[in-house]
Amino acid sequence: MKAMVLHGLGQPLRLEEVPVPKPGANEVLIRVRACGVGLTVVILVATPGRVTSYPRIPGHEVAGEVVETGSEVKSVKAGQRVTNHFYLTCGQCANCRSGRETLCLSSRGNVGAACDGGYAEYIVLPERNIVAIPGGVSDVDAAVASDAIATPYHACHKEARVGPGDDVLVIGAGGGVGIHMVQMARLCGGRVLASDIGENKLALAKKWGADEVIDARRGELAQQVKALTGGKGVHAVIDIVGNRQTLEAGIKALAVGGKLVIIGTKPKSVYKDDPSFMLDPGDFLHRGLELHSSRYVTAAEIAQTLELVRQQRITAVVTQTFPLEKVEEAHELIRNNATAGRIALVIDG
Repeated sequence: MKAMVLHGLGQPLRLEEVPVPKPGANEVLIRVRACGVGLTVVILVATPGRVTSYPRIPGHEVAGEVVETGSEVKSVKAGQRVTNHFYLTCGQCANCRSGRETLCLSSRGNVGAACDGGYAEYIVLPERNIVAIPGGVSDVDAAVASDAIATPYHACHKEARVGPGDDVLVIGAGGGVGIHMVQMARLCGGRVLASDIGENKLALAKKWGADEVIDARRGELAQQVKALTGGKGVHAVIDIVGNRQTLEAGIKALAVGGKLVIIGTKPKSVYKDDPSFMLDPGDFLHRGLELHSSRYVTAAEIAQTLELVRQQRITAVVTQTFPLEKVEEAHELIRNNATAGRIALVIDG
């Protein structure tokens, strides 16, 4: 089979012919039809310690059909269309059993880092990681939904707890996760203030439901937010960029009792700048603020997200697709912050 293979930290991926993997007793072989491409993979392949061994096939937002199942697999059948959960969890620890599998105490790592991922024609995954795709949802949409839409689902419902009438600031609103965060916050009843850099990203955020757009280059972000909220600030800030400037601005932009939700960050090892930020505990205490980390999603939340896509209440915003062999071009666009919306691979065969 064809696959894009990583041979070392930060190296470019190479198109190679490799054997089709064989599923073990509790595993499933999937013919990959689409795979989402986002900042997570770009950071993962360049961060020391994330990839457990080389060579490795990256990619974790997979959609395709089941080709073969292991002898112990009960919940999945050949021919079924599926997507996947990103984390390799045990399913037995206290966190897994309480619905917090992203904090698995015996985690083996991530798909595309601790096992081969979806930048290939076939992938083998544990039965535990498989999520069925409902009818009416395309492969590309399902692949993107497994992370770039499911992550906003979790962030808005469980962390920011967005409700009707809440003012919500989305930082990085025009990117592959941010554009779906705008839609999800609106679906929860929020009034969405979308912040990003670049006219194309701001226009895309406006198109997909932002009530107000804020160009972060045109003045201090918190001041712009206060001007749009009658001086009060927002009920929640959802920061997808996660650098020092955005995080500190996000705290300033919060209303009394507001929540700062961190979705992602750009590690110093990859981007050179230290993302650490200053937090005044007295200010936090007296304003009654909350700080949340939003660490991916549960498998159940992926299924719920796919249902929202099926019902056309959320739309997967995929602005560019690439064939498998062009994935490095997609990565370079992401590194240069030259994309709006999500990118996906479409894998023919």
